[in-house]
Amino acid sequence: MNRMVLSLLAVSLVGCSAMQAPAPASQPSATGGTESGSSASAPAAWSDDMSKQDKAAFMKVKVAPRLGAAFRAADPNRYATFGCGTCHGPKFQLPRDFLPKLTLKNGSITAFAEKPQVAQFMAHKVAPEMAAALGKPPFDPATGNGFGCTGCHTIESK
Repeated sequence: MNRMVLSLLAVSLVGCSAMQAPAPASQPSATGGTESGSSASAPAAWSDDMSKQDKAAFMKVKVAPRLGAAFRAADPNRYATFGCGTCHGPKFQLPRDFLPKLTLKNGSITAFAEKPQVAQFMAHKVAPEMAAALGKPPFDPATGNGFGCTGCHTIESK
């Protein structure tokens, strides 16, 4: 695979892909999204073994504000109300069931040619922010480990 494909894979292997239930009741936040209580109400670190309630609290307190800021910086109008639904949709689906599917063709993710601005934003801003929010390393092409596209997106080979 070429480096761009692997870079995009780093984009979105996110912990939010494990959240399947709606988040607990929320309160408006100063950042335009929603948060539940204080950061003390969320686990200190992400773990795939957390309860759905703890995953939701972690996402609302630690992930959504950080990623919301990144998305609002890129497009303040489109992402003025960034929140759970941005990645999970109105039915709180897994992101890979809600977000656009990515296409892998001839060893490359086609989004880099079809939508280069979006692909570069995801690869160079969203992936590092999500990895940092979760306390996980971003995808490393040399080892094949870390967070990448498949955490949030389905990748279809053509």
